[in-house]
Amino acid sequence: MDGAPAGPSPRTEAAPGCLAPSALADADDDLSVLGEVCAEETRFTENGVDWRVQTFRSGRAGPLFVMPHDDEDAALATGAAALATYGGTLTAVESGGRRFNGGVDPNRNFHAGALACGGARSTAFVAAMVPRGSPVVALHTNAPGSARTGGTGSISIRAPYDGATAFPAEGPLAKEDAMVILASRRGPDDGRVRGLVERLNAAGVNVLVETVDTARTDCSLSHYAVANGLDYANVEAADGDAATQRAILAVLMPLL
Repeated sequence: MDGAPAGPSPRTEAAPGCLAPSALADADDDLSVLGEVCAEETRFTENGVDWRVQTFRSGRAGPLFVMPHDDEDAALATGAAALATYGGTLTAVESGGRRFNGGVDPNRNFHAGALACGGARSTAFVAAMVPRGSPVVALHTNAPGSARTGGTGSISIRAPYDGATAFPAEGPLAKEDAMVILASRRGPDDGRVRGLVERLNAAGVNVLVETVDTARTDCSLSHYAVANGLDYANVEAADGDAATQRAILAVLMPLL
């Protein structure tokens, strides 16, 4: 990489042949939470937009954690803890701490394979973000509440978005903005999904179930996962609430 150190930065350690996270581009200085993982960055231009996708490998088998938005620092902290606890790989977009990259929402850019949102495909982006692995676990944080509940965000268990069905729970983890989002072509009628809902609800975790019609896709990661037969879950929490997000992830992981 241009301007990158030849080896790991002294701030963190990395296995032989790996870069440390501190050796990667980090305009918003949020990678310090990642610790001792193998880091790499893929740079490319696709459909007129320059991309930097960063990959962090624990060195152990495990899930693929995906973080499309670079303005969600609590989600990155959750991802770092997840790599240490569960192994696997984390992929993330580096966009200088901004939600969009070059005017594109990364979580609406999974325009490949069976998904078609019009315009040119985003094959290189998808290959970098979802290189392999299942289950795929997305990590997101959002502004609190929903416009329909007096908040400023868009995700709320009290106001499910179009195509989603809410299964609220009770308990300290069952906050309005904290939940697991599952996706399936059959939605709540999918037996496997319904089983996960019941177990998550019993553990005090809210669940939204998205019914996916890939012929009317928004090219989100959830739609991409359903179209490609990947086990998928999204763990949501309010901005800054990494503690709740990690606690929900701890409930979810044994069930996947």
